[in-house]
Amino acid sequence: MTHDLDREIFADFLLESQERLARLEEVLLALSEGAGDAVPQLLDEARLQLHTLKGNSGMMGLAELQAVAHALEDRVDSLDHDAPQVEDLLHGVDRFRELLEEVARLQEPAAAAADRTDAAGAAGAAGAIGGVAAMELGVNTDGVRVSFATLDRLVDLLGEMVIFRNRMSDAVEQQRGAAASGRGWEHVQAAHERLGKTLDALRDGVMRLRMVPLRTLFGHLGRIVHDESLREGKSVRFETRGGETPLDRALLELSSEALGHLVRNCVVHGLETTAERVRAGKPAQGTVRLAAEANTREVVIDVVDDGGGIDRSRVTATARRLGHVLGEGEDPLSLLFLPGFSTRDGADMSSGRGIGLAAVQKAVQRRGGRIEVFSEEGFGTLFRLRLPLSVSITRALLLASDGEEYALPLAAIVESVQIDGLELHEMNGATVLPWRGGLIPLLDLGHSFGTSPVRRHSGFAVIIEAAGSQRALAVERIHGIREVVVKGLDRVAGSPPGISGSTILGDGRAVLILDPAGLMNLSPFAGATAGGKA
Repeated sequence: MTHDLDREIFADFLLESQERLARLEEVLLALSEGAGDAVPQLLDEARLQLHTLKGNSGMMGLAELQAVAHALEDRVDSLDHDAPQVEDLLHGVDRFRELLEEVARLQEPAAAAADRTDAAGAAGAAGAIGGVAAMELGVNTDGVRVSFATLDRLVDLLGEMVIFRNRMSDAVEQQRGAAASGRGWEHVQAAHERLGKTLDALRDGVMRLRMVPLRTLFGHLGRIVHDESLREGKSVRFETRGGETPLDRALLELSSEALGHLVRNCVVHGLETTAERVRAGKPAQGTVRLAAEANTREVVIDVVDDGGGIDRSRVTATARRLGHVLGEGEDPLSLLFLPGFSTRDGADMSSGRGIGLAAVQKAVQRRGGRIEVFSEEGFGTLFRLRLPLSVSITRALLLASDGEEYALPLAAIVESVQIDGLELHEMNGATVLPWRGGLIPLLDLGHSFGTSPVRRHSGFAVIIEAAGSQRALAVERIHGIREVVVKGLDRVAGSPPGISGSTILGDGRAVLILDPAGLMNLSPFAGATAGGKA
């Protein structure tokens, strides 16, 4: 239908405009840092991006956007090639982006109304997937543009397929003994195995489609460094590496917020003023580096500054004033993530250190990641962000305790041991487990979740690692490894400690997914009533 075609054209216009604005911003930031011989080439590219934005806006009948692009094009022509001042142009890019978002919002009600009046249900569903209301960004795959809404829908369908495969696996296993002697049963097993392999290949392909390169965030982060350095009166160079590192689109927003806050911290809190750097014998210009890489388990992103580092004694003193006593062996740098913690006198307008870092850490942990911090006084600070490769479908170990089942993400598991016969110890009212020549805290899952009045002294202990710490979980049984579809909790349930989400097993039962980082914070002394029947 005509309105579907119009919406598809407008969706393409939105996506292309966003891509061109991001590239234009990168070009302007490169000019602001002193591009030398590359200035003429960068100016030509800026003109090209603006000329295309102007033409496309005119074609869509968006006169105000066309006028903004035309004015920016004139400003590029008037730039001094020896010392281009791009602040007005950057503000103009912000204005164009705001207008673009406003136009997109205005289109959403019309798109929704068109879907309601579309007589063809299948066509209406397809329009909703590819329509403006659901398309904030998209990806190009071998020259074909695919909206993220379409990919999200495919991932949802893939999740349903995984659930039904698990259900079929359970049914096959239950019937194995009764029918194993028949030749027909061999065909059933072979078909089931081929189906599993096909689904695995389909899952990998769809998840790869939903991966986006981390460089999509670099322009946004470079702009933050540029704006904050101007506000602070500091000279800062922003370096990046690993832009090709893939990131699950579901983590893109979280990564943008977390990395944005961390680079702000580097500029505002980490780097010294120009005068301080010169007195310390450092280059007058500070450096913020972002480096990313992916391994088989996670995406690792480092944000590093070459500033003055963190004064641990000052951190400890500030924590004492807030009433927090540093525990034995506790790194003072971990205190930076306490809510409200700040070593800076007064609040700043940018990063809100303390509350911001605490919020960032909590958000990252909720998605199965963690943040680590390393610092050497006088030389700089490193924040390391670790994120899972995917948050939609993951492999987990199924555990049982007191009639309740739980799914524990496999990436956090170190090993499992049988408790029976082991000599458990009590230290300060908490149970510890002898492991690898030392002692490790033992958290009884049922006791902590309020499903058992006493702590377990038999069964199994699953050793997990998260947030730089290790802990053992005491459970009744281990059922094996399953691929699970990660679903959020109902809003009524809130955010119980130690729980990150839920999943559905093959027989239709809902099971809670454990949060390894949250389990590290559960008290080993009394029931925490985080989940289960409590």
